[in-house]
This record gives sequence, structure tokens and C-alpha cells, in this order.
Amino acid sequence: MTPIPGIRYFEPPEDAILTGLDGRIRIPYGEIPIPLLEEDYAALDGPYPSYDAVGRGIYQLLRANPDSVLSARYAMLLKEAYPHYLSELASHIIMLEHKDVEITYLDRRINYLKIFALIEPENPQFPLEIGITLLDKGLRLSALHLSTVTLYRAEDFLRKALQLSPEHVIVRNKLGEVCYLLGKYQDASVCWRGILCALESKEAQKLEVRLQQIAGGELPRIPVVDYLEAVAAAFFVYERGEYEEAAAILQDIIDDTFFCEQFPLPEIFYYLGQCCVKMDMPRYAEEYLHEALKLNPDYQEVRCALDQLS
Repeated sequence: MTPIPGIRYFEPPEDAILTGLDGRIRIPYGEIPIPLLEEDYAALDGPYPSYDAVGRGIYQLLRANPDSVLSARYAMLLKEAYPHYLSELASHIIMLEHKDVEITYLDRRINYLKIFALIEPENPQFPLEIGITLLDKGLRLSALHLSTVTLYRAEDFLRKALQLSPEHVIVRNKLGEVCYLLGKYQDASVCWRGILCALESKEAQKLEVRLQQIAGGELPRIPVVDYLEAVAAAFFVYERGEYEEAAAILQDIIDDTFFCEQFPLPEIFYYLGQCCVKMDMPRYAEEYLHEALKLNPDYQEVRCALDQLS
């Protein structure tokens, strides 16, 4: 069984039956180990854990690791015996969707969606939402060092959604976006062709330009995901005080004007400016900081840096 912190597994007798809600719940469960919270395991009094203890353990395991051994069985047991937990999960998913949350909360949302995907494996909406959330995570500055693995995971879930619903416009659009970021340009073209008429005009125009660029070979020098990882590497060495190395990496990135036009990141110019400050190159620092401000006029850190230079 999958080790989960705070969980111990209880081996029920073969004839064990889960009962609860005044007899309305009566489900045989003797064929699988049951996860229990450690405190519930320690408090066992009798041959079987209580209905509430079983629910708490299953709920905690699935939220912690929905990919664990027997997770599909546990998810179905949660559905059949503890519908109130599913309602709670659904409310958390909705809440996390409408907030600009930290990476840890995105991971939490992904786990919650995976639980519903276990319960409804034929529903394309859940792998779609997981893929979209992973795409969001893969583009976050604080998680760029994980962008490659995160975007490949996003691709896996979006392809699963595509298998379930081959004509789903949002699935094809998002899968095309992920493929483009990964440098799979022909796959992106296949996803995007045929859905332009179903998109809003602004989005359709953007994709039409992308398709023309792919056909004409107008592409970043290296896949976008490699640039994202390079940005993360530059930020890492900057924090270690290696300003020349950070500046060299960031300069290589902005030398690809096609990438910078397609994916304008003011943070690149901000950190380049800060590198120049640290290397006592104020004129270059000012130029880069102004470039960052053009991309994001509300970038307060840039304004503070410029004030300190003047």
C-alpha cells in the first residue's frame, strides 16, 4: 500500500460491512485495506472502525495522494458512503478556481479534480480542468524550474480529455497551446485547425497567425519551455549573487526577438536591470528597467528601482 503521512491501514475481515446513516449505508468492504487516521487507528475499540473513522481516513488519503494504490476503489467508496465529502471537495475546487492562488493551492486543486476523475473516468471535463491547472502552474514564475515536467503532465491529461471528447473546442485549444510551448508545432497545428470558427474573433485571429507562423517556419529558436527553464535558472543564480551569469542567461533569451514578442515577460528585463545595478552599469540598468515598465506600467518594483537610480 502507498505510504501516506498520518495514515495507517486497517485490514478488515472478509465479511466486513460498512454501515452508517441509520442503516441507509450498508456496503461490503472486506476485500481492501482501509486507510485510517493514526489517531483513529490508535482509538480502535472493537473489530471494526466506525463509519466516521473510515470516511475520515479515505478522505484524507485521497486528498493527499489520489494516485495511490486502490485510489479508484476508495473514491467510489467515498461517493457511495460519504457524499457530503464530495460536496465539500466541489466547493473547494470552485473556490480555488476563482482566486489568484499560490502554487501549493494549485496542487491541491489538481488533487481534488483527480478524485472526481476517479469517480467519473468517462467525463472529459475533469482531465481538461486538470490540464488547464497544470498549464497555469507551468507558466507561473515561482514554478518555472518545474515547467518542463508540469507541461508534459498537462499534455497527458489534455490528451486524455481529447480521447474522451475529440471535438471539444476548449480541449483542442488548450492542448494546442501546451504542444506549442513544448515545441510540438505540428501537433499544435493539428489541434488548432478546424476550431477557429468556434472561437471568439480575437482568439481565432491569434491562432490563425500562429498557424501561419508554424507553416512558414517562424518559430522561437528553441521550444518556449526551454526558455522558461532558462529564466528559472537565471533567477536561481541571481539569488546566489552570480549576477554576470544571470545577466548572460537573460541576454541570450531576449536575443530571440520572436520569443520576446510572443511571450513578453517584464520580469526578464527587471532582473536584467537589477543585474546591471549590481555590476555597476547604471545606464544599461535604466534601459532594461524602462523596458520592463513598458511591458507592465504597474510594476512597482521597477518604479522603486528606477527611483533608486535617479
